[in-house]
Amino acid sequence: MSTISLGINIGHDQGAAIVKDGKLLGAISQERIDRIKHSASIRPPFAAIDALLRYTQIKISDIDCVGFSSTAVHIADLQTYVSDAFKEYYSLSDIKTLSVPHHQAHAESAYFTSNFSEAMVLVADGGGEMIGTEEEAESIFYCHDAKVELTEQRLQSNYFHALYRPHNYLYPFMNKQQLHEQISLGKKYEQISNLLGFGGNGAGKTMGLSAYGTNLISTSPSPVGNPLSFDLEFQHIIWGYHNLYEQSGENFFSFMEKHKADIAKSVQDYTESQILELVKYIISKYKINKICLAGGVFLNCPINHKIIEKFPQVSIHICPAAGDDGQAIGAAFYSYRHMASDLTPSASALPYLGFSYTNEQIKQTLHNHSIPFHFYEDEELASIIAEKIWKNEIVGILHGRSEIGPRALCHRSILANPTEANMKDYINAKVKHRENFRPFAPVVVSEKQFTYFSLLQDSPYMLLAAQVKKEYVSKLPAITHVDGSARVQAVNQKENPFVHRILIEFERLSGFPVLLNTSFNDCGEPIVETPGDAIRTFLTTEIDTLVMGNCIIFKKDLAH
Repeated sequence: MSTISLGINIGHDQGAAIVKDGKLLGAISQERIDRIKHSASIRPPFAAIDALLRYTQIKISDIDCVGFSSTAVHIADLQTYVSDAFKEYYSLSDIKTLSVPHHQAHAESAYFTSNFSEAMVLVADGGGEMIGTEEEAESIFYCHDAKVELTEQRLQSNYFHALYRPHNYLYPFMNKQQLHEQISLGKKYEQISNLLGFGGNGAGKTMGLSAYGTNLISTSPSPVGNPLSFDLEFQHIIWGYHNLYEQSGENFFSFMEKHKADIAKSVQDYTESQILELVKYIISKYKINKICLAGGVFLNCPINHKIIEKFPQVSIHICPAAGDDGQAIGAAFYSYRHMASDLTPSASALPYLGFSYTNEQIKQTLHNHSIPFHFYEDEELASIIAEKIWKNEIVGILHGRSEIGPRALCHRSILANPTEANMKDYINAKVKHRENFRPFAPVVVSEKQFTYFSLLQDSPYMLLAAQVKKEYVSKLPAITHVDGSARVQAVNQKENPFVHRILIEFERLSGFPVLLNTSFNDCGEPIVETPGDAIRTFLTTEIDTLVMGNCIIFKKDLAH
């Protein structure tokens, strides 16, 4: 008889995941269903749960245990609340629930999607579980024999949880009694992102902007103590730039606007250096060179690659859903291993854990929208897509199961010509409607990822940023950032034959098995999930061609 666990995350970036007989069957973020970016609620994400149950053909009565996590709470206190919510929604007389501490869920999601039998996990994010009156900041776990054990942890003040308040990022407004309170690495990055005007979910913008700046203040890392500790104050970086402002004689807001890129560079430099100190501490203390990284901090691609540049003996693994959208995966593994003993770490399920749609479903959706289309088999379709991209058309693609995490990995992507110098600016302005400083990533055939990029490890999930090799910078301008870097996704033929075929066809035309790859969504929207989502984005942006399954739609055909 099968053992099945359901994992959920309650709060922002809600989602659901199912583990059956030791295997991760699927995972979906609520935002992909309700179309609300970073979808948040104090209720369990029932829309995501229902959609996942339907897709996996599992009934709620088949679920043996529900693992749940959240943020900035004492999670065990939610036990009755969550149980009652499930019993009411599904008309159940009883259901087994299990609370999962926030950083524990992060660690479980990282370890059980790796292929490491023994590993350390470093968790760094904005904040996690409440421990007394404080909140998790960074945590270290030792993993072995399918066990995930917390070994040490740094805590932070819970005072700063609502960083959107000006009192928490504008120095003149900050409570002077709180300036020396401790804050997490993730929260510091979020704090600076608010200061730059990007909001609480703007870390990716800060990361992109940092390449344009110069660090004007001292951001040396703090030494790491044993057990885990280091000094990071509420005022750090902000106080340094406030001092520069006072010395400048300029208007406050003019000064801050002029130095946005410099401030971004400072928080990027500091976070990189402090993470390297933490990894050095882990290697020195635990003598283990396989390290899983979890938490929103590790969506920062330059930091991730700098770890293996600094410590070439280390192999790292990061779940593509490294932020809180991966919490449900960790909660599902945690609750499963408390019922059964057949779990083993395996990356084989990654990253396509969402939903897929048959050609018949796609055709029906197109008919419902009265949209003409052409139908081709994979080989011919791949050739047509490559030709369209080589002619500088923008192609949206919906193919197979959707990917987990915030990075599109060619199953819900917009693809374009990386050799066209103006392509980045065109897509930012006409398709994505976002800031012109934001870069685009390359997708490359895995067998040639080391030919074009100075990677030190396979990069399948767009989580490592390496330098584009000098001889290719001018040849691949649309995917090369201002600092010469690129966030690489490498695709192999075995696991992704259709996308691999497109890349090979493009190489035949251009000489490069590389494409520009960005998420299939407009600014402020979640990545598309369904054929209907894809059609709406196709019709409201300057995407030229839409590919869904084996159906292809040309926008020029819609004008008649």
